Amino acid sequence: MTDPVIAARRLAFAFPRQAPLFHDVSFTLAPGEILTLLGPNGVGKSTLLACLTGRLTASAGEVTVTGHPLHQITTRELARQLALVPQDYRSGADLTVEEFVLTGRAPYHLPFSGPSGEDYRLVSAELARLDLLPLAHRKLRQLSGGQAQLVAIARALVQHPRCLLLDEPMAALDLGRQQALLTLLLKLRQQGVAIIITTHLPNHALILGGQTGLFFPDGHFTVGASKQVMTSASLSTLYQTNLKVFFAAALGRWICEPTS
Repeated sequence: MTDPVIAARRLAFAFPRQAPLFHDVSFTLAPGEILTLLGPNGVGKSTLLACLTGRLTASAGEVTVTGHPLHQITTRELARQLALVPQDYRSGADLTVEEFVLTGRAPYHLPFSGPSGEDYRLVSAELARLDLLPLAHRKLRQLSGGQAQLVAIARALVQHPRCLLLDEPMAALDLGRQQALLTLLLKLRQQGVAIIITTHLPNHALILGGQTGLFFPDGHFTVGASKQVMTSASLSTLYQTNLKVFFAAALGRWICEPTS
């Protein structure tokens, strides 16, 4: 049996002298599986991604990547397995788009070596896939929020990770770009990439399918198949507002909408 790309077992996290932000978070993600994390602001979605990628250390529990404990994996090897697109994607603002995306190839370089012709080819391919190639020589600081967010995604993709983690990647994107990104994520899933994504929009989880994890304000976490955990009752409790999940025949899929 193939080891999961990434797995969490009973993870918990608390900042010093504060109550736990979340506790008992467990899931496994195999190649080509998607996990969408939903929950209101401040419940720990971004913190969980930081714990999964080693940027923060969990207060309890364990993370494994391809069957190996996270703390035993070198930074270089981890960057070949996991790629995180954080909410703060403006680091490297003095670089051009091409230069910034090229930094995603660093895990594959020997010490003190520069990018290869193949690296430049991969960067151009990802920029083209996201319709960013005309911006290749523009400074990152000159981009709109949505353009910069897509550039950060391109940087993660050139890492060729086995698991792509995206923290609110739709936040600065217009509806057309959101749809394009959802389509790309579904294609990456077909190619065997595992994906973890946080979002405030339940409809994104319903479109992506796979697993959904719900972060409740009391620190409770539940995960399961999207259609099983994303009920009208659970989402109404999660967001403290009246929501209804129903099948929209005109769209041919399940949707979530507020009710009066």
